[in-house]
Amino acid sequence: MKVSVWIRLLVVLLLVTTVLGGRLYYLRTVKKSYDYSAYYVPKTRTEPADVTVLPKENDETELSLELLKRTNSDIVGILEFPGRVIYEPFVQAKDDEYYLRRNLEGKYSAAGIAFISGGSSLDSTNILIYGHSGGRDAVVFTPLMNYTDKEYYRKNPKFIMHTFAGDREYTIFAVLNIDPKDRGDTLEFTRSSWRKEEDYEAFLNDMRKRSLYDTGVSVSVKDRILTLVTCDTRDNSKRIVVIAKETNREGR
Repeated sequence: MKVSVWIRLLVVLLLVTTVLGGRLYYLRTVKKSYDYSAYYVPKTRTEPADVTVLPKENDETELSLELLKRTNSDIVGILEFPGRVIYEPFVQAKDDEYYLRRNLEGKYSAAGIAFISGGSSLDSTNILIYGHSGGRDAVVFTPLMNYTDKEYYRKNPKFIMHTFAGDREYTIFAVLNIDPKDRGDTLEFTRSSWRKEEDYEAFLNDMRKRSLYDTGVSVSVKDRILTLVTCDTRDNSKRIVVIAKETNREGR
């Protein structure tokens, strides 16, 4: 066999190895959820008295905020949805870029960790939390895409936020599927507060009107809200926006 033929074969083999290696790296790293198994402890806390939205199966253990905090001082809470389809700790972001590709340990991760936008906090009128989605349900906020289905919403309208100060229950009142590049779609949901009460009222009314369906949940300027945002991986140009109002807080 001529030397030139051997060289061509070697080049092809190198290309195949590179492609396969890259594909394997992709499968190992892209949107892989963080393993929180080391942070589970026997369940000790109880939900607020009138919170009955979460099933009781498989709840003998729970994520420990204290243990999570030891690993990352930015941890501020845990979001828990019915059936724990979402059961994720979230951090207070240093800025809106820092945790996009970092996990609990601050190491690179395509899936990142859910984070409160740098412009809001747990005390804001609107707590804004971002999280990635992916092709698997286990990836952070992927299950939020289920809320485009009204029947799914009807069965799962509430969720809980666990914080160091206690638990909060939220009821979803609007679900949007927006395109950030479309000037007709509003991005006002990224605000954490409104100077004028009438502006906040107008925003709440607008969100209900823009919702994919009528949830039948009333909301007023007296309510504090929580907005969850993730990519719609069925159409990467769009975002899933789930907006809920606080309906009960432990100790209140």
